[in-house]
Amino acid sequence: MKKKLRITHHSPAYWRATFDNPPLNLLDPEVTYELRELIDQMENSRELKVIVFDSADSDFYIGHVDIIRAGEFPTYVDPTGLRILPDFLQRLAHLPVVSIASIRGRARGIGAEFVEGLDIRFGSREKMILGQIEVGSALIPGSGGCVYLPLLVGRARALEIIAGSEDYDADTAERYGWINRAIPDAELDGFVDRFARRVSSFDKEALIEAKRQVNRASRLADDAQLVAAGTAFVRMLTRPDTQSRISKLKSLGLQQLGDFELRLGHFLGAE
Repeated sequence: MKKKLRITHHSPAYWRATFDNPPLNLLDPEVTYELRELIDQMENSRELKVIVFDSADSDFYIGHVDIIRAGEFPTYVDPTGLRILPDFLQRLAHLPVVSIASIRGRARGIGAEFVEGLDIRFGSREKMILGQIEVGSALIPGSGGCVYLPLLVGRARALEIIAGSEDYDADTAERYGWINRAIPDAELDGFVDRFARRVSSFDKEALIEAKRQVNRASRLADDAQLVAAGTAFVRMLTRPDTQSRISKLKSLGLQQLGDFELRLGHFLGAE
């Protein structure tokens, strides 16, 4: 079976993980299992220093969770006591490896939560779109958005982003602190590759200690908060009102390639 997360080893110190799950690059159960395999491999690598996460689709980085297959996601917890994706992000945050998101296309819902949980985020000025769309779908961010986002942008802007369920462009995301930099699309790949190769060329112990000290000086996401958010998400998902809202969104074009998915943030507030 073709992998939906393609791993490229540019060198023992520099890996790239590319989401390739057409047509919308949804985060489905198979992708989560492949992420778990990846974090296990990363933890067992003594030479890895930097990993870049990008997308094979210029329109969708991670479109959102595959809500139609919600019942197929594993319900058990991983080593941190969290479900697979929050577990992946929490283990990654403490791993002696620098993680970088190179964002081209739409990263909404769980896609936005994924990039929020990485160490560094660079976005295409012309083609990146971020959005926490859950409230507009009668849900809440359940894989870290309610926890990670306030740490990046502050309480007021986090509430604006989550309660509004709108799409945000790269310039606004950069100004808010949601991403590190908005970079012209034609320069994004070269910039990220140069930065990753630069980091991978440095002394491993110095990188380990630098990340350890930055983590110590920073507020990191708390496991208990992530567990609470995940529990609340599952509770919200089973509500009749939520199921009715999701059914309506499906009838309008949710999880179908077309204008509805391309402009999802707009349509959530337009019907």
